[in-house]
Amino acid sequence: MYPHNHVTTFANRNVEEFDSDKGITDSVGRAIALRCDYDSHEKIADKLQKLLQDSQASKLEALVIGAWESLLDGGNDSSKVINALVAAKEQLKGLKAIFIGDILSDEYEISWIEQCNITPLLEAYPNLEVLRVRGATGLGFTPIQHNRLKTLIVESGGLSGTQIAQIVALELPALEHLELWLGDENYGGDSSVDDLMPILHRNFYPKLTYLGLRNATYTDDIAEAVVNSPILSQIKTLDLSMGTMGEKGVEALISCDTINQLDVLDVSENFLEEEAIARQKRLNIQVIADNQKEEEDEEDYGYSRYCSVSE
Repeated sequence: MYPHNHVTTFANRNVEEFDSDKGITDSVGRAIALRCDYDSHEKIADKLQKLLQDSQASKLEALVIGAWESLLDGGNDSSKVINALVAAKEQLKGLKAIFIGDILSDEYEISWIEQCNITPLLEAYPNLEVLRVRGATGLGFTPIQHNRLKTLIVESGGLSGTQIAQIVALELPALEHLELWLGDENYGGDSSVDDLMPILHRNFYPKLTYLGLRNATYTDDIAEAVVNSPILSQIKTLDLSMGTMGEKGVEALISCDTINQLDVLDVSENFLEEEAIARQKRLNIQVIADNQKEEEDEEDYGYSRYCSVSE
């Protein structure tokens, strides 16, 4: 579900709010968070400048960016944040992990978070290993090769087919963890399983061990496509959580012998009956199937399924 609390850990590090009076107390073992209160007139650029003045800034390895000042002014995009981070690349040479958009639903709905082209961040930080982005409105990537990125996470209420194509166009030979929240078409998520075929059938990510195609409205189709793709023999974790899987997807998964080569199958927050969960748990792998949803009864359209996060 859409988180109701700010992250407390990021990139295997505990998150610490930046306090300019205290400074950075542990640059290696901590991720530092910069956030602006929703009802204040703080500026993220001012907070970043104070951070850069800290003697430990060059050793900082992980940075979390929450609500930026533009949210107070009607939701301008994250370009000011990206530009400020690009300008600070010489002062933040040690940075290995960045989270852009640790923003909660009571601050801003996920579909309201306005991002921008994130590629300049990848260009500025060639040693970056983890990039996590929340919000897909305005999000873009231009083709680039990045040889160090191991984890790419895009959390959205609606990721378009065009945006998926832009992600696929990135050359990421070191990628181990790819996680996409696909979302609902009413919030920009107009993709289909066809848009995912390059990920499933081309050897773009030779080191990939985790594939998360989460929060989809067509999870059954994804399950059928994955079991017929070569990537299933490579990955160790398949995450199809927060979606709309029913009996059709379950049947595809349990009928595939290769599924037993996984370590973990995550089908939590779908629409699975107890019997279907029991059938999956007879597989010789770890199956996570918590918090199943119930179909909504819509007066004009009958029962319908929904992805967990849209607005």
